[in-house]
Parts: sequence; structure tokens; C-alpha cells
Amino acid sequence: MHVNISQFAKRSRELTPSDVPLILERIRSHLVMPRMTPEEFRAVVTQLGFSSTRGFAERIGLPHRTVESWDKFGMSRDAAQLLLALLAYKDRVEGAIRDIDSYTNIGLADFFENYDIP
Repeated sequence: MHVNISQFAKRSRELTPSDVPLILERIRSHLVMPRMTPEEFRAVVTQLGFSSTRGFAERIGLPHRTVESWDKFGMSRDAAQLLLALLAYKDRVEGAIRDIDSYTNIGLADFFENYDIP
């Protein structure tokens, strides 16, 4: 906790007037904007190829308490945007893999599956 307070104090001294809109957007994002619901979070985790939120946490290196909080309370708008961007990226990669496999028969889909890469 001490480190967070120290970082906050240091960053507060470095603020400029142009930072005010960013601060207000951050507050708006966390307090006003709707959160991703726990159900939506679990659905995205499943679409990313994980069988559970706990497995998701283990695989990508997140603390279990973070994912447990999302599983119970949902995600902030900022975190949800990042998670949805990862899902969109995964979909594009899967499409590219299918295209490569259809032209070359290299078997990239099998390669990724063998290495348990969702």
C-alpha cells in the first residue's frame, strides 16, 4: 500500500492541466460507465478458449484474487475493453491460421493445439 501512495504522490506532482481530461475519463470509466457483467466476463473467457476463469488466470499469469473479483463483480470498462480486444485479436489470428492451412496444409491449427495455445 505504501508504494501505491508514494507513486500517487509522485505522479500528482507531475500533473499538468492537460492531464485533467484523462483523470476525469478514468473516474468516469470506473464510477459511471457500465461494467462488464460477471456473466459477460465468463462468456469471453470461454470464447478465448479457457474452460474456467481460474484456468484463465493461471494460463496468463493473473493473480487468482483479481479474476475472482471479476467473476463476482464484473470488470471495469477499461479492463473489459482490453479483454474484448484480445478476443478480437484471437479471432483474427484464427482466421489467418485457417487461411494459411487451406493454402499450405502446414497444420498451424494442430501446432497451436499441441502447444495448448488457445
